[in-house]
Amino acid sequence: MSFIYSLSFLDWVGIIGSLMIAGGYYGVSNNYFSPEKLTYHLINLVGSLLILLSLYFKPNPGAILIELLWIFIASLGVYNYFRKIDNFKSN
Repeated sequence: MSFIYSLSFLDWVGIIGSLMIAGGYYGVSNNYFSPEKLTYHLINLVGSLLILLSLYFKPNPGAILIELLWIFIASLGVYNYFRKIDNFKSN
C-alpha cells in the first residue's frame, strides 16, 4: 500500500493516460465503439499526451518515442476522420 502513497501527481497523470489508451483499445476490441469514430482517436491522443507529460519529468527515451508515435497515429486518425466528413459534406 505504501507504493500507492509514494506516487506523485505526475505519476497518476501517466497512469490515467495508460488506462485511457488501454480502455480505448478494450472498447474497440469489444465493439463498445468503432475505430472509425472520433472517440477512439481522441481517447488515444489524450492518453498519449498525459503519458508524455508524465515522462517529461521522468524521461525514458523508449517510452517517449512510443508516445510520440502514438500521438502521431492518433492525430492522423483525427485528421482522417474530419477529412472523411468534409468529403461527405462536399458530395
